[in-house]
Amino acid sequence: VSIPEAILVHQSKSPDVKFIDGSWHMPVGPSPRNGRAEFLRGPRIPGALYFDIDDVSLPPSLNPKKLPHMKPTAKVFAAAMDRMGISPEDTLYVYGMEGCGFVHRAYWTLRSCGHDLGKVKLIQGSMKEWKDMCGEVEEGVLTEEDERLFRVSEMDLENLTPRYTCRGREGNVGDGDVVVGMEEVLNVVNQNISNKNSDDGKKNAIIIDARSYGRFVGTEPEPRPGLRGGHMPGSLNVPFVSLLDPNDLTKFRPMDEVRDIFVNAGLNKNSDVDGQNQKVICTCGSGVTAAALAVALEECGLREKEDISIYDGSWIEWGGDDTTPIVTTED
Repeated sequence: VSIPEAILVHQSKSPDVKFIDGSWHMPVGPSPRNGRAEFLRGPRIPGALYFDIDDVSLPPSLNPKKLPHMKPTAKVFAAAMDRMGISPEDTLYVYGMEGCGFVHRAYWTLRSCGHDLGKVKLIQGSMKEWKDMCGEVEEGVLTEEDERLFRVSEMDLENLTPRYTCRGREGNVGDGDVVVGMEEVLNVVNQNISNKNSDDGKKNAIIIDARSYGRFVGTEPEPRPGLRGGHMPGSLNVPFVSLLDPNDLTKFRPMDEVRDIFVNAGLNKNSDVDGQNQKVICTCGSGVTAAALAVALEECGLREKEDISIYDGSWIEWGGDDTTPIVTTED
């Protein structure tokens, strides 16, 4: 959805439309940006809500490895939707602040946790373009007590019965059509190693890594300490930034260019295994930029949504485990 289209929708003042700031930034460096803090300071689209992927995530009791922003359970997601005043019938427009190339994870989470796929829209363009095109703006600093800055981590989830109903199987945590765990990825890696040495060389699934080439081959350090460098054997490298408009990271490149980038990296359209589309597993540093790959794969037409999953633990889990296989050269 373009900024002009989104502005027209906002001007309609429909009660069934919600605008959501899904901005997130890598928490590294001396002065990292913070999506929640920027939403608090403003500017914002009037009436917009904030979706915090770090907060609306798998609760600590189900996350012993303390992996960040893991896909939430259906109950956590539904509780967040209730608190945000969102019903299953609402249409959601997700946007990011200027320079935010990470908004795809919020969009992906909303779609993958059970909101109607046709009712979640990703705005192509930032808050800056919105202002430049005379979209209505809410200025001013919010207080931490503002209801839009709630935290799921402070809610009594055990005693809550959410009203929001997640739709279909995608409301279930661990749904293999949405996210996969390390054991499943390890099986794919081992199968692909075996198949590489066989006569047909077919892969049951393709793993695509969204990290930079330097991190992929281990020549650049990981931004998080304690992680090995390199990549999973047999995986392809498509740095997520290569799919984005270099002049505005809140936008994808034209989809024909996106498609060519995937194909040039080694992904073919509808490569099939036993008559079925070859599955694609998207991975990255911590599961955020893998969402950009997942969204782009679907939008450019190379795969259907049901053929795409995200390895939610990604490199934080894989690179932090001394038992997982890693290579530091291109396959």
